[in-house]
Amino acid sequence: MATAVPVRITNRTLKLVPALCLFLASLAILVFALYPMYVIRPFREQRPAALERALWVLLHDKALSFIAASLVTALALLLWRRAGWIAKLLLVPAIGLAVLAATSTWINPFEHMFHPLGEPTYLAADKAAIDANDMVIAVTLGGESRAYPIREMGYHHVVNDRLHGLPIVVTY
Repeated sequence: MATAVPVRITNRTLKLVPALCLFLASLAILVFALYPMYVIRPFREQRPAALERALWVLLHDKALSFIAASLVTALALLLWRRAGWIAKLLLVPAIGLAVLAATSTWINPFEHMFHPLGEPTYLAADKAAIDANDMVIAVTLGGESRAYPIREMGYHHVVNDRLHGLPIVVTY
């Protein structure tokens, strides 16, 4: 037969709870801010519902993350004087994570990863390192044809080119 063990809640434990809650809240803010980056990734199927949520977050994340980070920071500073050293070890990263989350909403890593490919070089089809199963974007204009591999386009998304003497833009 199991016996019940009484749990003593001390004043020190009670002072730790708000700091732990703020730390967990700052983690939640960071997850909220990074959610669009997780959903909108290259070479991954994006389901309509998840994409819709990610786009909603992108529309609102700057303001909501700023408000939440300000609230976490203000509450952490209010708790600071009464907090013990263990609680302070949670409050410092809580502020840091909340500020990091608010800052990350202003950075779009895909803008840094993907840049237009200008002046591409071409190989004859029999010399190109393209597998038979690779998908390509094919463009034909005035009897002149080009194929742009999706695998390469996934990193650039835009190719500035000239075909049959005309400037074209190929996008994926």
